[in-house]
Amino acid sequence: MNIDLHTHSNHSDGTLTPGELLTRAAAAGIEVLALTDHDTVAGVEEAQRSAVVHGLRLVPGVEISASWRSQAIHVLGLWIDPTSPALCKELHTQGERRRERMRKICSRLGKLGLPGSELLAAVAALPGLPTRAHLADALVAGGHVGRADEAFRKYLGAGKPAHFAAEWPSLEVVVGWIRAAGGVASLAHPARYSLSAGARRQMLGSFVAAGGAALEVVSGGNGAQHVDAVATLAVNYGLMGSVGSDFHNPQLTWNPLGRSLKLPDCVTPVWRSYIP
Repeated sequence: MNIDLHTHSNHSDGTLTPGELLTRAAAAGIEVLALTDHDTVAGVEEAQRSAVVHGLRLVPGVEISASWRSQAIHVLGLWIDPTSPALCKELHTQGERRRERMRKICSRLGKLGLPGSELLAAVAALPGLPTRAHLADALVAGGHVGRADEAFRKYLGAGKPAHFAAEWPSLEVVVGWIRAAGGVASLAHPARYSLSAGARRQMLGSFVAAGGAALEVVSGGNGAQHVDAVATLAVNYGLMGSVGSDFHNPQLTWNPLGRSLKLPDCVTPVWRSYIP
């Protein structure tokens, strides 16, 4: 079965509408797809309608920003109830955190001699919640940098002059939101965080203690060495395994929907209890 449990639409920092995303997934032969936009479920209803048209099974999802010891961590909520009033309230607050962070970053860009107000307006005009990826694209469009990755290296990345760290809720709190909405909490791309091996183990201990259920064993451009290492962590911590492309943009041809998303046999699939 072709499964992809980590994708984004233009309701966060993807470039396709939910409908376009589902159309592309169907063309790629994907049978089960999760829409996991950053801190919003605004695209799930449209995605569900499109899934019915294309004969796909949609997993309602979200990717929530959290914090563990000042490190930003992303937690996927899979099989959530996207209409949960409590979850929607918390995601609304997450959106306000994102907007406030964007205002502060653009203010810093203004102090660096860049048109901060114009950049903020360009990002605010987009349909989804504001992200640094949107701002990087605006910097490219304005001719201030040549490429989006240059924007992060020069201005937006950690330690750079316009960087502003968001104050996300704790990892434990976010896992609680997902569980209260009937969902399964899966730690997104665990090999990507700047943590020592010991800190990573402590973080996983906190995640499990809070009720976290799965690790994204196969994610985006992770190499085989990362898959094996994360699979071992999943087994050691009694966590199920998830797979996801972390798809954002069809122009990024190195990371298509559903790319090589095969879970190692040693890991229990997170979808086992949900997909016959």
